[in-house]
Amino acid sequence: MFMKMKIVLPVLTCATLLLASFMPLDYTGNNLLLLLNADASSKEFKPVKEFWLLDKNLQNQYGGIKLSLNSMTGKVQSILIAGEECKPGGVPFFKCSSPLPFNLSLNDDTAALRTKLGEGIKLMGRNTLKFYMDDVAVEVSYTDLKSGKVQAIKFYNEVKPLPAKVVEIAKAPTAKDKLDDKRKELENTTFVSSTPAVVKTETAPPGNFKKAVLNVFASYKESSFYSIKDEQRSYGNFWNYQYTYSTKLKIPGEKFNMLYSFPFPTSQLDFVSVIKEGDAYDASFQNIYKDFEKKLMQNFPQSEGWVSACKPNKESKTLSDLEFSNDRYGSIILDYSKSPKGRHILYLRFLLYSN
Repeated sequence: MFMKMKIVLPVLTCATLLLASFMPLDYTGNNLLLLLNADASSKEFKPVKEFWLLDKNLQNQYGGIKLSLNSMTGKVQSILIAGEECKPGGVPFFKCSSPLPFNLSLNDDTAALRTKLGEGIKLMGRNTLKFYMDDVAVEVSYTDLKSGKVQAIKFYNEVKPLPAKVVEIAKAPTAKDKLDDKRKELENTTFVSSTPAVVKTETAPPGNFKKAVLNVFASYKESSFYSIKDEQRSYGNFWNYQYTYSTKLKIPGEKFNMLYSFPFPTSQLDFVSVIKEGDAYDASFQNIYKDFEKKLMQNFPQSEGWVSACKPNKESKTLSDLEFSNDRYGSIILDYSKSPKGRHILYLRFLLYSN
């Protein structure tokens, strides 16, 4: 029996080493980015927690790292690396000393960032520069952009938006075009109208609903929402976001809208428009959904570059996610969700492009 144990044990050890060779040896440097979109509740995520010694909030105050989850999917949404004077959620973090993605350092000044990450953009109202590396967005916040130290670096998935390009191709006039031009010339020189001509615009002026929605995109592009930010809200919300603010915008038909910073007060602002909430699902949810579906179809047509698509909603077989996307702006998504506590909500969420 003793001899059998001696024979089997080395075999098990070799097998373990063989499996380990296919796993990252550590989760620092570029391997840190493997955590983005990872399911924090899966058994495969356990080595990550052990490597970084993460607590129940997926943070290590002494290791200078905090992972934030998408409240709807439970997947890692962003990675925050602590630098000087970093206090996410008011809790002081020690400066991270581990290797960082893209060979970044918490001692990098803005010139060093430009060398490593290329040209970035400054986020309005904040000492923060934003860069894109393929499908990863990198936000570097300073105590002061000119001479301050790095407070924190945040990584999350976001594809760099491309500016919309309109290419007009000149077509040679056909025989019919020439004939029409001759007819118009004849009419203009022969007949004189006593009433002024009515000038028709190519696109009708947008209605209040369309105007309000486009103002959401405009505010993000111009100021990262700081131009519409109002007082801090004192009442709760479906997602239990802590740092929420009223806005100066009003979308017709909504119950209310708000800006929120998640997970920290220094995180970038996002916008959501709540249409209906309730403790129980009833027919009114579907009726209001249909009403907003009609508004979106009428105000954001394909002729103006909007592409609509219905996407499966795991929380409802009746109400799908209805998305309207445009290369120039981003996406508007009519969404229905249900919380584990049985709260129901219908809302508009936005995927926003900076260009």
